Amino acid sequence: MSADNNKHGLTHLQDKPDAEEEALVVDFDNLAVINAVVSNVSEWGCRLTSVDISELYKNIGIRAGDTGKLVKAQVTSIRGNDAAVLFPKTEKIVTDKRREKRNNVNIPVKVADLEGITEISGLIVDAGKNGCRISAQGLAALPEEVVLSIGKMERPVVAEFAWRTASTAGLRLLWDRTLQEFSSDEEAQDA
Repeated sequence: MSADNNKHGLTHLQDKPDAEEEALVVDFDNLAVINAVVSNVSEWGCRLTSVDISELYKNIGIRAGDTGKLVKAQVTSIRGNDAAVLFPKTEKIVTDKRREKRNNVNIPVKVADLEGITEISGLIVDAGKNGCRISAQGLAALPEEVVLSIGKMERPVVAEFAWRTASTAGLRLLWDRTLQEFSSDEEAQDA
């Protein structure tokens, strides 16, 4: 194995089918931190096991044992309490930070909290299937989860902020969430 392939920092577990170790995992997309067990380590990736594995999104850092460094990695799939993880090549991390290509657009949008109390008008300036970037004033006034109302779309889309500044933000689109879920959650809390 070349020195390039030996860079992931978990080599003491590599190619040992029964080797596993406790690890701290940090998700760089949503800033979640979980405890997990790292196992099945190869030069290309590993498996993470945790009851909190669903907290992970894509770009993560793994700290095994008491090491002072995080190993950069990407979650490729989650099933049950296990996540399949790849150790990406350095040049890919620099050039490919998103799961998908974004298209430059100029689409008017209304961004509101889930209750519809605060609403801000803005523009979607780039968009992909799972996310978009918006430009609007007052984004800091909104909670983490918001509703996007886009002109010709029949129903609003629930989204969460991946990052934001005072006038721009990146949003992750939550296509599987509906406003009815939130209404029933609020009714249950009020009861």
